[in-house]
Parts: sequence; C-alpha cells; structure tokens
Amino acid sequence: MGWWRETTIYQIYPRSFCDSNGDGIGDIPGIVSKLDYLKDLGVETLWLSPIFDSPQEDHGYDISDYTSINPEYGTMEDVEELIDGVHERDMKIVFDMVMNHTSDQHQWFKDSILRRNGKDDWYIWQDNQTIGGCISTAPNNWRSMLGNNGWVYNEHRKQSYFASFLPFQPDLNYRNPEVKNAMLNVVKFWMDKRVDGFRLDIFNVIYKDPGFGHNPFTWRLIPSHEEVNGFFQNKKNTVNHPDTIAFAKELRNFVDNESSVQKHRFLLGEVMGKPDMLKAFMGDSLDPGLNLVFMFETLDFDFKAKYFDRLIRKFEDHYPSPDYTPVIVFSNHDIRRMVYRLNGHMAKVKVVATLQMTLRGVPCIYYGEEIGMTEGNIRLYDAQDPVAKLYRPCVPQFLYDSSLLKNISMNRDNCRTPMQWSSDGHGGFIMNKYGDGSNKASMKGVSDPWLPVNDDSLSGINVESQEDEEHSMLMIYRNLLALRKSEPALFRGDLKLHESVNNLRGLLCYERVDTETQSRLFVLINFKTPSNSIFDSSVLSDEPLKIVFSTDKRNIIDQHKVNLYGPSALILRA
Repeated sequence: MGWWRETTIYQIYPRSFCDSNGDGIGDIPGIVSKLDYLKDLGVETLWLSPIFDSPQEDHGYDISDYTSINPEYGTMEDVEELIDGVHERDMKIVFDMVMNHTSDQHQWFKDSILRRNGKDDWYIWQDNQTIGGCISTAPNNWRSMLGNNGWVYNEHRKQSYFASFLPFQPDLNYRNPEVKNAMLNVVKFWMDKRVDGFRLDIFNVIYKDPGFGHNPFTWRLIPSHEEVNGFFQNKKNTVNHPDTIAFAKELRNFVDNESSVQKHRFLLGEVMGKPDMLKAFMGDSLDPGLNLVFMFETLDFDFKAKYFDRLIRKFEDHYPSPDYTPVIVFSNHDIRRMVYRLNGHMAKVKVVATLQMTLRGVPCIYYGEEIGMTEGNIRLYDAQDPVAKLYRPCVPQFLYDSSLLKNISMNRDNCRTPMQWSSDGHGGFIMNKYGDGSNKASMKGVSDPWLPVNDDSLSGINVESQEDEEHSMLMIYRNLLALRKSEPALFRGDLKLHESVNNLRGLLCYERVDTETQSRLFVLINFKTPSNSIFDSSVLSDEPLKIVFSTDKRNIIDQHKVNLYGPSALILRA
C-alpha cells in the first residue's frame, strides 16, 4: 500500500506562512524555520502552493518559469535546504503544479504571440468569428471557470487565446506533443530535486474539444464541486474531457516509471465532478490514474449528524477501500475558512477536526486551521485578489457579506492572511534578528505584511498562546494527529456506521477497525447545541469502553453509561 494512502497533508500558502527577511512576504527560509513546529504538530506531508517564478498577478498560480524560484520567496538553494529539512524529519513535500496554463509573461507565450522559436501553437489560438464581414466576435461561446468570456484577443497576433481561469493565464495546447513533453520534463526536473509528489491545479480542464464546438445551453447559473456546468453553459467541451482523463493515466505512468520502490511519488488532483467522474480520473488497479483527488463536497458541509451520515455512506459506497482513498478537506486557499463558516463556534470546529482525522481517507489541513484562524476583514474594493477585482464591479459589499454567499469566496485574500504565530507585532509573522517573530528587536525598517494580520491574533488565536493550553485548538490537533499516526484503525482501517446510535437525534457514531492488528476504535459525536446526551454503550460493545480522546473535558463514561455534551466528540476504545 502506498504511503500516500496513510499520510496527513498540511497546505502551506508560502506568501502568508512566515517572513524571514522583513519584506512583508512569507518565504522559503521562513518555512524552513518552522519545520520543527510542523513535525511536532504531527503532519506528515507538506503541500506548498506555487513558489516558481511569477509576475504574482495571481500570487503564484501564473507561472513564468517552472524551474526557477520567485525571488520574493528565495533561491533554489533555499528550496533544496527545505527539501532536505523535510526529509531529515521523516516528512514528505509536495509542490503545487499548474499544468493547464502559464503566465502571459512566460517566454513560451511571448514566443507564441510572435510565432517564433517553434512556439506558434503552444497555446490555444483561434481566429475570431466575423458577422456580416465586419463585426468580430470570440471564436466560440466558451466561458472561463469564473463565468466571463474565456477568449482574450491579442492585437499583435490578430487571434484570440483561451484562458480557463483568468485572462492573463493562457491555456497550454496539450494537443501539441512538444507542449506535453515540455511539461513532463518540468515534472521530472522537480522529481530529480527529490520532491515527493504534486498537487495538480485545475487539472480537469487541460484538454478541450479539438473541433472547438460551442458549449450547449443549460439553465444552471452557479456551478458546484459536483456539478461543473454553470453560467448557463454545459461545459462538455471544456471540462472533464475524455482526453484529460487519458492524460491523467499517462501522467501517472510517467511519474511511476520515474520513481523507485523506495521513493514512490503521488499525484493529488484538483478535479470536480460527480463520483463516477472522480473515479475515472483515479482509474483502478489495472489502469491507474491520479493517486488521489480532493473530495470537495466537504467544503460545503452542513453541521448536522444526518448530513455527515449521508456523506460517509456516499464516500464508502462510491470510493470503497482499498481501491480508492478519499481526501478530506474543509478549507483551502480558494474558499472561506472553516471557522468562518461555523460562525466562530470553536466547539464545532473541534468536532469537524475530529471528523477529518478519523474518517477513512487522507486529511488535508490548511495552514492556521490548527489554531482556529478565521477570515480576514478585507473589503472587495481593497483586495489584491484578481478574482475579487473581476467580481467587485457587479457584486456589492453587502451581498458579499450576506449569508447567501457564505460558502462562496469572491475575495480569496481573506482566507490567505498571515499565519498567527504570536500576539506580538504582526502576529509573529515577520521574524526579527532573533528568528522568533517577537518584538525583542525593533520593527524599524520592516515592511507591513502583504495582507493585514487578523486582529484576533492578539486574543489567543496564535500558536504561542495555545502551546501549553490543554484544551486549546492547537492541542486538539496535536492529540488527534498523534492518535491517528499511532492507530492503524485510523490511518488504514475500515469504517462501519452504527445505525443504533445514528438513529438517535443529533448523534453520529462510526467504528474504525484494522483487521491486521485488530485495532478498534469508536468515534461518537453529538452535534446538538447545547445539549448533553446519555446513552448505553453496550449497543456498541459488550466490553466497557474507555475514552482515548475528547474535545470536551465534561464528557465522561461510567461502565456503559456515556454522557456526551454537545457539540463535542469522543473517541472510545474497547
């Protein structure tokens, strides 16, 4: 069984993690300085959002050179030190690989505009349509993932290029074998640098219809993680194309062939669609595709026992062990933080953390979740995020702030604010000459962070304040991660829902069992707020159960009588 099936992933947004040189921007040396913290936290795999050379119009997801490091983040020597430091601590490191598009400042694109150096058709170029011999319109009706016209006209070339995301991110043309080979060489370059795998950005849009047919009309306005159609278009020609699925398998084969038994890599895909589509991208044991894909349905979770009961059934039905391993994610760099979506209710956050660490699958934690970081308070018109700049002319602030858009992030700055290490200046995000982020040294000459630090860093929502607090969010995460790492039932075991408990209002119970070691744990959650439930644990086991973890110190068990306060979670052992 691959190590990637049993790991825990921690996403680092480098620009916001730790600034080592006082320029207000997080960097690679800053991450290196926090490796011991991450090791002590208990995570096993670090995923870095892009650190490659970039104009930073989309803060790294617009790459101008795949094999150079953005000077704001450091040097190639810094990256090699980081990779060494991760491996020395028996951890893994995964790079974010944007294969679908480049920056419009990439030399490939500049050459393609000028039709030189063999780069003529390295991007998706088409002639505009003409109406009545004089009116020029886009080549077809394809929209970007954000709903705007996906075609961008270039005056010099007198053609339009297609951009699946933002206008300054032209899509590469993978139907040109030279493009595909160039990108596979990029992957090999970083594998040779001993990177352990890749998170693949918007992977499911790489191939488009070669005939450039119009996308059909649909009445659906807003796409979702399962339903990719939206903005009144069926995206059949631009999203989840069969050729992209075939490429997933080709890429897996390439990575496997370039790996060794001792150094197996993995691919984690950002793909959207219904379960059958996600499974198509992952393939099967005879024809494998991406090792893992995100289960983005969890980003829209409802804090109810019945919701998670249905979700677990769905995951177990559609992604059975051992062929498929779900990736459980509740926050990332593109969506409002989990704490915000739970209205800052920390007891509920602890319950969701327990679910993430105990469900069958690979947990993916977003930086700051382990201390309960919430959203920033940056208004649309003050945002640096290019997505916010796109939407703000047509979305008033009051609508953005309303509950109608609670699960939709049109301003990603707010989920990317600097990591809160302490209550000192700038939340400890900017290190001083002592290397600890404190105010021992003068902050004179230090730039402000690229985004403002959340005010709650002053009131306990920081690492330093939570280090020694027994029931802090940080200690909850550390204890859960330590338990998961030590219990085969949690990192590889099967899952069984317990109907006798789940039929009780507001309660959810499941069992994790590892057949090889007979490791057996029960996870019991009370979703009711506020309430305590008393029930007889003999419905789970004839033997008395013992508490091995609790999110609430009031939870007790006496023989078979369990007193479970709400909202909270218990992990029990026979």
